[in-house]
Amino acid sequence: MKYIYLLLFAHLFSFMSISQTVDTNWVDGRIYVRTTSSSSLDLANYNYSNTALNAILSTYGVTDMWTPFPSLSNELDRTYEISFTQEAMIDDLVYDLDLLTDIEYAEKKPLMKTTLVPNDIQGSQWGLTKINAVQAWDISTGNAAVKVAIVDNAVSTVHEDLVSNTYINTGEIPGNGLDDDLNGYVDDVSGFDVSDNDSDPNPPASAGSSTPFVHGTHCAGIASASTNNGIGIASLGFNTSIIPVKCTPDNSASQGNELPNAYDGVYYAIRANADVISMSWGGGFSSTGESIMSAASSLGIVLVAAAGNDNVTTPFYPAAYAAVISVGATDIADGKSSFSNYGTTIDVMAPGTGIFSTLSGNGSEYGSLSGTSMACPLVAGLCALVLEQNPAFTPAEVKTALQNGCDNIDALNPSYIGMMGAGRINAFQTLSGTSGIAEGNEELTSLIYPNPNRGAFTVVSENAEQIKTIQLTHISGKVVKSIAPTFVQNEMVISLNVAPGVYALSLISEGKVEKVLVRVL
Repeated sequence: MKYIYLLLFAHLFSFMSISQTVDTNWVDGRIYVRTTSSSSLDLANYNYSNTALNAILSTYGVTDMWTPFPSLSNELDRTYEISFTQEAMIDDLVYDLDLLTDIEYAEKKPLMKTTLVPNDIQGSQWGLTKINAVQAWDISTGNAAVKVAIVDNAVSTVHEDLVSNTYINTGEIPGNGLDDDLNGYVDDVSGFDVSDNDSDPNPPASAGSSTPFVHGTHCAGIASASTNNGIGIASLGFNTSIIPVKCTPDNSASQGNELPNAYDGVYYAIRANADVISMSWGGGFSSTGESIMSAASSLGIVLVAAAGNDNVTTPFYPAAYAAVISVGATDIADGKSSFSNYGTTIDVMAPGTGIFSTLSGNGSEYGSLSGTSMACPLVAGLCALVLEQNPAFTPAEVKTALQNGCDNIDALNPSYIGMMGAGRINAFQTLSGTSGIAEGNEELTSLIYPNPNRGAFTVVSENAEQIKTIQLTHISGKVVKSIAPTFVQNEMVISLNVAPGVYALSLISEGKVEKVLVRVL
């Protein structure tokens, strides 16, 4: 088996970092091929005994054939990746291979792209408040034993808010150049770069915080940034471990927008024993991709993917595969984000407009981005909390728990009724097992602005006259302030002398406590 993996890596990481010249939706010079179940043809060890196949290999300049996803399923053991030089003739190659009796199918390799809407200027962690994260943390804050793989363009493992949550593979000895744990990857102590075949999943040193390479780091912070460290941001599953998986070459012509090795990254996450795989990218349909998702799900891995940013109902993959939880995006008013895809393939919605999180760069940068890319890791983080509570749950049971806890937002989106899945996620209701539809009267009636702030902010509440006490609690659980309310026309200005960090502001009235997340800079 080890020999097979060595052969795999000799081919898998030979991806050339050139710009797409034939079709921006498919990887140039690469296709997938699956042999029939009755065929004895082994393309990885081909002996050139098939005259018709020999002619095809010669005509299209085929340079290599290998199995990129071995030992997951019989289907994937019969699936090969082929590299060739006659890139402009890719459709002809697929057509000719499909004619061979030994071939079940040949298909182009989808070029996956990040699902990011750039240049958004909104900045806050309103999404955590919207999904009732503070209440959910009373039930679970995650567990380091639960691992979320961020399969993306790159992830900064040295960011101040990610370093302590980055998974450490104790079966690997750092820097000895060996595959100590025999998982097929050398020195993968803290994730892996499947594009450049090395153990460094970080963005290239030349990629600053204004390049697309920030994408994976931003997603990682949403899923599981350290939350009780007095710096940076809060995240939903802040005790969950992150497995960083880099799927874009350092010298990518796209600067990080494209993930030519996306499914190779998913395969690594499977081999690394991830519990949840977060995929904030997508593209076209692929039978090979569908098989990978099915195999991962059958192993008990929860798969979460972004639904796409084209504001259309067209299925977007891998999100639209049956084994994957498809996530659309919402804004601060619970409306469908203007860019978010929608339709019958959507499973749940989550905040995705103006989401504040970690950025790669100098290790301490933060910023706001928008996209279903941002909604996806929030759902992945919630899946990790569900698994922390219920480690025996199957992927289907995790999905059911998510959907049962959703808030119905149809009334706010009359043009999209029935096309936003089960609704917008509610972490507290999912973890407590309550139904969002039945608890519609528990929606937040208060807001805080500005948020984040520097200790001075205004509280606005529809139920101001009912509030008896206002209490500020640090995310660590320590109560730092209790205040008697003095509302004027439902508004109250509060000035605090507290350390920077994330706090829960509790508005306490008779028989009810409403909590709002506050970030002090």
